[in-house]
Amino acid sequence: MVTFQLAQRCLGCVALGWWIMLSAGEVDDKAKRLLTPNRAWLYYLVFGGAYSALFTLGVYTENNIILSLVWPANAFMLGMLVRFPLLARPPGWIACLLGFAIAIAAVGYGPAVDAGLAIYSFGVVAIGYVLLSSFDRSDQRLERPTSILYLLAAVVPASLYAGIAGSVLNGPVFSTPPTVSAFRYWFSVELLNQLAFLPMILAFPEDRHWARQLPLTLHDQAPIIVLALSAVVGIFFGGMAAFAFPVPALLWCAISYRVFLTALLTFAFCAWAVIATTMGYIDVSNLSQSTVLSISMGGALITLGPLIISTTTATRNEVLDQLRYLAAEREIVSNELEHRIKNLFALVNGLVSLSVRDNPSMRPLAKTLRDRLVALQQAQGLIWTGSASSAAAGKLTSLRELIAVLLSPYQGDADSRFAIYGDDAFVDTGIVTPLALVFHELATNSVKHGALGDPTGMLEVHIRRDIDELRIKWTEKVSRPNDPPGITATGFGSKLLDLTIKSQLRGSYSRTWTAGRMDIEINLPGKLFHAVPHEPGDLAQES
Repeated sequence: MVTFQLAQRCLGCVALGWWIMLSAGEVDDKAKRLLTPNRAWLYYLVFGGAYSALFTLGVYTENNIILSLVWPANAFMLGMLVRFPLLARPPGWIACLLGFAIAIAAVGYGPAVDAGLAIYSFGVVAIGYVLLSSFDRSDQRLERPTSILYLLAAVVPASLYAGIAGSVLNGPVFSTPPTVSAFRYWFSVELLNQLAFLPMILAFPEDRHWARQLPLTLHDQAPIIVLALSAVVGIFFGGMAAFAFPVPALLWCAISYRVFLTALLTFAFCAWAVIATTMGYIDVSNLSQSTVLSISMGGALITLGPLIISTTTATRNEVLDQLRYLAAEREIVSNELEHRIKNLFALVNGLVSLSVRDNPSMRPLAKTLRDRLVALQQAQGLIWTGSASSAAAGKLTSLRELIAVLLSPYQGDADSRFAIYGDDAFVDTGIVTPLALVFHELATNSVKHGALGDPTGMLEVHIRRDIDELRIKWTEKVSRPNDPPGITATGFGSKLLDLTIKSQLRGSYSRTWTAGRMDIEINLPGKLFHAVPHEPGDLAQES
């Protein structure tokens, strides 16, 4: 009966703390509007009342071997002061002090004992608050993987103080199990409650957005259902191993849910362990008090695992969301730029047609110019869409055809300016764009400085497929042997080749220059390409 009444008090205190977190969260966001003499006092009053109720719960459970570990008042006060700065103002501390006075008066320990308990409780909170409030807000909210380390950096010193103060006050104020030292006992009690209770408050969402984190579908609720079932199965099997049954499901919850819900479930795990042991579902009667304390301490430390996983997963998901946003933004900009380039090509073609309307003799030249502009537009489109003219979306693209499309704007009217020969290979759609960037840059550079810009120049592209790699040899022959190579080691072309060939495609390239000739040999991993049936003889394509 006593245990049932204590469980009722515990649930009532949790409900009161839940209500004040909801209220204080809204006050914290709208402090300027709500901080008026006729409204602010209500939140301080509820804050002090919740602290008084939780303190009373700890006092009334102090003599029980298991429930003596329930001492959540200090963890609750510390979490609320850090999580909601409005409550950390002097009225908040005064409200808790008044709540403490009311609770301790109902117990009737006496002035000396009351003063000792005040030094113990408010000393723990003060140390924890000074340390936690000095950290970054993101670490206070447990939003980064390293936040758990900052949490430990605050609660461990506070728990050390609790162990020292408990040792001094042991006897006249506290009573500890005879087989456990006072320091170890009260250090463990404080650390257990801080780790079980504090993360739930610190990770509480703002603006009442906590409802968005709740699992609404059966698929989302599966980890919680498995956690509850594993707890029941653990009680059914009994023994000390029962505490380990919910742990895998708890880790599953940490992967599936946000930090707040994970902290809430880890608190439920600790509460389940205490209640199940107290009500005899898990028998610890044959164990010493020291062993029971050690098991309870281990249960509290188990909660660190899900919290670390949850914060890491939350950080990873945030980074993935940012990457998705950047990718979507990049796609929008790319589509807009592609649209503008197409409009520019259409405008130039229109101007060419308009300019030769009154000069019939210029129409053949205009037609040649328009054809080259159309070919250049098709080549430019490969960079944006990543698909060759002969390959539909999702199909393979001929490497030789890809290069031919990119070089087609620079073909001559009578004589061929370039030749593509050797083996052929198919490329996946995802590889088309980086390859198009490489050969588009090489062709543009050749027009400016190399063979395609020389009336008598010649460009040859030779493709050879080996077992493990594909080799592409780009050779330019010019009639100006003293001209320097168009691609310099520090120019944009070299940077593009380094980024695309070396970093993205995991290949390599080399460049050699002799009198009137430049060779660029590109080696790419063979796994990027698909073999095609070999046709007899050299395959030459001239355009």
